[in-house]
Amino acid sequence: MSRPVVLSDRQGFNRRWFAAELEAVHVPQNDAEAVAQIGEAVSRYGRDVKVVSGRHCYENFVYNSTTKAVVNMSSMNRAGWDKQRAAFFVEAGCENWTVYRTLLNGFDKTLPAGSCYSVGAGGHITGGGYGLLSRLHGLTVDHLTAVDIVTWNAASNSAELHHVSATSASSDERDLFWALKGAGCGNFGVILRYYFDTLPTAPDFASIYTLSWDWSSMDPSSFAALLADYAEFVSEMPETEFSLLKLTHVSAGQLGMVVQAVSPEGATLDDHRTEVERRYTQARRRFGAIAGHTPLRNPLGGHPGWTTVPVGSDSVQHVTYLEALQTMNGSGPNQFGKYKSAYMNKGFPSNQVSAIYRWLNTTPKGVLEPDMSQSLLQVDSYGGAVNRVASDATAVPQRSAIMKLQYQTYWLNASRPGEGNQPPYDVQADAHLRWINDFYREVYTDYGGTPNPANDPSGTVAGAYYNYPDNVLGSHSEGNVDDALWLYFLDNFRTNRRNLVAVKRRWDPADVFHHEQSIPVQ
Repeated sequence: MSRPVVLSDRQGFNRRWFAAELEAVHVPQNDAEAVAQIGEAVSRYGRDVKVVSGRHCYENFVYNSTTKAVVNMSSMNRAGWDKQRAAFFVEAGCENWTVYRTLLNGFDKTLPAGSCYSVGAGGHITGGGYGLLSRLHGLTVDHLTAVDIVTWNAASNSAELHHVSATSASSDERDLFWALKGAGCGNFGVILRYYFDTLPTAPDFASIYTLSWDWSSMDPSSFAALLADYAEFVSEMPETEFSLLKLTHVSAGQLGMVVQAVSPEGATLDDHRTEVERRYTQARRRFGAIAGHTPLRNPLGGHPGWTTVPVGSDSVQHVTYLEALQTMNGSGPNQFGKYKSAYMNKGFPSNQVSAIYRWLNTTPKGVLEPDMSQSLLQVDSYGGAVNRVASDATAVPQRSAIMKLQYQTYWLNASRPGEGNQPPYDVQADAHLRWINDFYREVYTDYGGTPNPANDPSGTVAGAYYNYPDNVLGSHSEGNVDDALWLYFLDNFRTNRRNLVAVKRRWDPADVFHHEQSIPVQ
C-alpha cells in the first residue's frame, strides 16, 4: 500500500530537483513489506519507480518529471548485530549519524564512511562509501560481506528477496554482490540491508586543526606552490590522518585546509597529542612558508561543510572520537547545487593549476560576486588502505589515486519548491552551472574536457566518482551514458570478464531500475 503524497516527498536535499508528477510513496518497514510494495509499485509504474534513503543524490535520478512512485527506505533504519547471521548490519534507511552513533555506543566499532550526517546508507555505501577513515581502513565496500536486495524477476513479473555475498552458491549472486560494492545505486534492485562480518574498532582519540590563508596573500605563484605542497603532504601523511583542502572562490575571502588525525590502536592520549602537535607544527611551518596563515573568520563551506574548529582558532582541537564525528559531521543547509568530481594519481600539472586559479577568481555574468562565496574546489586526501585493494576486486576501480576532487557551487533564492529553474531564477542557476562546467572543462582540456585516463599518457587523472554523479558527463537521454559510466568504472564497466553491463543484463534485463546514468542492459 502507498500513502498520500505530500509536498516534502517531491523534493530532495538538492533543491534543483522536483518530482511534479509523483503519485505514490511506499514506505516499507520490514522485508516482507518491501517485497510486496516494490512488487506493487513496479507492476503499476514500471521504470518510473525510484528509490530513496537519505535523498542526497546530486542529480535528478529520483526527483524529475517522469517519476510516478518512490520507495522511501527511511523506516528501515536500524543498525546493530544480527545474531542469526553473526554479522553487523546497517539498513538502507539509516543515515550516517545513526550508523556511527549506534556502532560506536553499542559496540565500540565504526565504518570508514562519509561525514555528512543526513546522507542515507542505501545509496552511500553501495556507491563505494568513502570518508575520513578511508585512508586508514579503506572504502566502506571493502568491509562489506553480504547484502539483502529486492530484485525484479522479469519472467514472472514479481519482486524477489535475495541475500547475496562473495560466498553465495550461485555465481550470478556472487557477481551481483561484486557489482553492489560500488555500482548498486538504482541499478539492480532495492537494497534493504548491508552486512559486515567484522568492523574496525573505533579510535579512542581524535584531533582537528585548520590552516587558513587570505586570498589577498595568494598570487599565481604562491597558489601553485600550495597545490604542489598539498599533493606531497597527502602522499606522505600517516594513514591515521585525513585532509580536506578547500579552494574557495575568491569572494569567500579565505581558503583553507582541515586535518583530522585519529589515534593509532593502543596509543595513549599523551602519545597521540604529542605526535599530532608535532605534525601540526610541521604543517604550519611548511604551508606558512608559502603564504602567511590568518585565523579562520568563517566556516569553510562545501561537503562536508560548515564543520571547522571554532572560528578564529589557531591551535589543535583534541577531542574524543565521538566529538570528532560531531565536529566533522556536516551536511550544510538545503540549497541549489551542482557538483563534479575527479580522481588524481599524481599532483597537479601546471596547466591545471593555472586553470583552477583563474576560475576561482572568476565571477560569471548573471550573479554578483558575493553569490559565489560558497563555490569551491575541494581536494580530499585519498590513498592509504584504499590503494591496497585491486582495481577489479570491487566495482570501484580507482585504487591508485592520492586525491579525490569535488567541484561544488551553491546558490539560494526565494523560489518556491519546483520553481528554482524558472524565470527570474533561471538566470542565477544558469550562471552557476556555466561557471562550474566551464571551469571543469578547462582544467581537463588536455584529456578532452574530462578526467579521462584513456586520453592521459601521464597517468595523472583516473576518472570520476559515481556517488558524485554529473549528468554533463553523459546520460541516457543524450545518448552518451557510456562516456560517464566509463569515467566512473573504467574497465569494470564493460571490458573485464566480470563487468557491470553483464550483471545488469542478468539481474534486470527489463531495465526496470533505470535513471539517467544507470547501467545499460546492452
